[in-house]
Amino acid sequence: MEYEGEQPAGPGTGATVARRDRLVREYMWLVKCVAGDMAETLPASIDAEDLISAGTVGLIQAVENFDSSRGASLETYARYRIRGAILDELRRGDRLPQHVRAKLKRVEQAIETLGSRMDSYPTDDEIAAEAGLAVSEIPFLFSAAAAADLYSLEQVTAGGRDTGVRIEEIEKKSPDPLSRLERKELERMLVRAVRALPRVEKIVLSLYYYECLRMREIGEVLGISESRVSQIHSRAILLLRGKVRSRVPG
Repeated sequence: MEYEGEQPAGPGTGATVARRDRLVREYMWLVKCVAGDMAETLPASIDAEDLISAGTVGLIQAVENFDSSRGASLETYARYRIRGAILDELRRGDRLPQHVRAKLKRVEQAIETLGSRMDSYPTDDEIAAEAGLAVSEIPFLFSAAAAADLYSLEQVTAGGRDTGVRIEEIEKKSPDPLSRLERKELERMLVRAVRALPRVEKIVLSLYYYECLRMREIGEVLGISESRVSQIHSRAILLLRGKVRSRVPG
């Protein structure tokens, strides 16, 4: 179901609230779909109902804030907000050991530093050297990030070294022409960064975000394991984050 013409529910009349409630009911299937896809890459200890609960919050926010004038369908926008809400909930229950998270932070910082010095993306050897880690640790850290589902394309940040500024925040409606210009520039920067990714990383992102294939299905297409697909996905996102953040003044 596509509702390109629907306007935000927001606060207001009973009729507006009724439309919001109707759309939430009609799109609950999307919450279950997104939650189910994400659950495939998470430990069995994560309760699927918790994912659905968090995703429902994202769906409600999507219905209330959807603006059809931006050109996207409600389904596309809702999928984005649902996934973001689930990821936020997962972060609140961060399952990575502190020492692993500390090393992952060093990897992030190394990628960002290298991104400011290099036109191309760094190799694992270069990342390890910059971070002061063994080369063998780098794939493990990407896998750990994938298992915790810490990163997604929606969360590539534009500024700030700790919290950053999400694309979602820049995309909020604003009458400020400068804000709109910044959003457009960030979008162009991200497109260029994606195009410059290594071939396999670019394929994984395309199949996952644009073809909506599951990690398992992507593995079947590429002839690799699901865990390897998740690792490549996390590596791609970290590379993009480093490249974009290194290009935006902090």
